[in-house]
Amino acid sequence: MRNAFLLAAIGAVMISGCSTTNQQTNAKVEKTENMTSEQLIGEWGCLTTYPAHDLRSYDRMDIKRDGIFTNLSDTYYPIMNDPEHSLFSYTRYLTGSWVLDDNKITYLFLTQGKIWRQEFKNSPLWKKVKEEKREESVRLIDKIIYKILSEPNSQDESITLSIKVSTSNMFTYKQISGDNTYDGHCGRI
Repeated sequence: MRNAFLLAAIGAVMISGCSTTNQQTNAKVEKTENMTSEQLIGEWGCLTTYPAHDLRSYDRMDIKRDGIFTNLSDTYYPIMNDPEHSLFSYTRYLTGSWVLDDNKITYLFLTQGKIWRQEFKNSPLWKKVKEEKREESVRLIDKIIYKILSEPNSQDESITLSIKVSTSNMFTYKQISGDNTYDGHCGRI
């Protein structure tokens, strides 16, 4: 439920960021041509969906002025509107450095914590999985996801996000990974 509340809060932040009730708010929602490092400083909630892998991630990032970030990352399998209706979640704490250049944010991972895995036993999806006798295959997918996410990142591994639209309270981005492109958005928290 906590994760559902956080996702709802991001939606509310993004919607409230689009308010046009006064000139001060209007100034906040004007699209910027390029996001500045100063605009990026602060706490963000970021949602990325990876449909090719049936995964969705929610990251609570604290981007600091000194070029360092901390991130509590939750990944959910499979993609559901309510995260707790998913079957599994995988949580990990990450730290690293960041650089903003030409409207592209690059995160370089320095440390990562151990993965904490949670099974949502009360998810209505489990009933369907059991009825369709797919529990064994779902548990195999869970083991594969856990193993992949548990592998340590190399010291030079990074993720680059290309910012598409930004305001002072939110930004949307594109992430390219191999042959796949994923869209996501971040809102201030």
